[in-house]
Amino acid sequence: MDHQRIEELAGKFLEGTATEAEQAELHAWYDQVATSGELPGDAATVRQRMMEQVQQRTRPVRRIWPRRLAAAAVLAGICAAGWYLLRSTPSPDAPATEGISADVRPGGDKATLTLADGTVIELDTARNGALAAQGGATVAKAAGTELVYVDEAPADGPPVFNTIATPRGGQFQVRLPDGSRVWLNAASQLRFPASFRGAERRVELRGEAFFEVTGDAAHPFIVAMPDMEVAVLGTQFNVSAYESEKQKTVLLQGAVRLQSQQHAVTLKPGQSAQWERGSRMTVENDPYAEDAAAWKDGMFIFTKAPLAEIMMQLSRWYNIEARYETETLKGVVFTGQISRGENLSEVLKMLEMTGTIHFHTENRIVTARP
Repeated sequence: MDHQRIEELAGKFLEGTATEAEQAELHAWYDQVATSGELPGDAATVRQRMMEQVQQRTRPVRRIWPRRLAAAAVLAGICAAGWYLLRSTPSPDAPATEGISADVRPGGDKATLTLADGTVIELDTARNGALAAQGGATVAKAAGTELVYVDEAPADGPPVFNTIATPRGGQFQVRLPDGSRVWLNAASQLRFPASFRGAERRVELRGEAFFEVTGDAAHPFIVAMPDMEVAVLGTQFNVSAYESEKQKTVLLQGAVRLQSQQHAVTLKPGQSAQWERGSRMTVENDPYAEDAAAWKDGMFIFTKAPLAEIMMQLSRWYNIEARYETETLKGVVFTGQISRGENLSEVLKMLEMTGTIHFHTENRIVTARP
């Protein structure tokens, strides 16, 4: 293939206007030069230019890639020909995901609200508007995806606690009485007072949530988790506190202090802390800190993530069970991203396109195989 034709196909590929036949022609050219032992000068120049342009187009500030790339094989394993895996259709030889007769749809905005008297409200089916009065606050559902607490007048007596809980395959937002906002991920729950009183604003978390805390220096905001508390004044941070996994807090803005019987550390923006019960805490500068909150923006983003971690996230969002033919598969590492709005089969195909793994799905049980 001559230099002019390569330039033409590369340009169309980057613009997203290449036909299937033209994409196949470009892929065939790359297959040929990639296996020849060395790249011709002109081809190497084109390949480098393509790589640079793909990186520019796919790494904006929040690293959210264009839809046509996110729907492609961006969940490809790390390899030397990374750009080549950003194709819009699977190769004819790519393994097909087995056993999917009825595809598994992604999760959605689903949650339950338990009031102080034990009344349970299904938020995904509840009407928009006022739902209840709790401890001096009016509780309302807004836009179908957010629960809002408006503190009308502090009530006398002890605080009144409510709990919002998401199932596997669910997520929801809540605006607390002080104006702080919380995004709750799948299989999570948040217990909080309907009206904040006293010297601190304390909530209890199980699972994962992203917080945007309203600043109030006189009343610190406390997130209580098993064996750990996060204290903040006004900030943005993500907390993952699933009981069966490593606990992790990632700070995007402001400052937070983590406190337990064994640990006490203050995080700066761009830092993350990980720990397990009974073990030491690891604090590090995280160049991909913003990715921790990508789930609330509708994306899965993985950076050198082992398959076991990826499948744990998929299990919660798609309400499936993950199994492995061999334990070594759990450590296979992937980097990339894909929309949380894709059906399960599309996500699995992205992983399969690396050629290192494939899946069998039956009755919501997904088995990873070599």
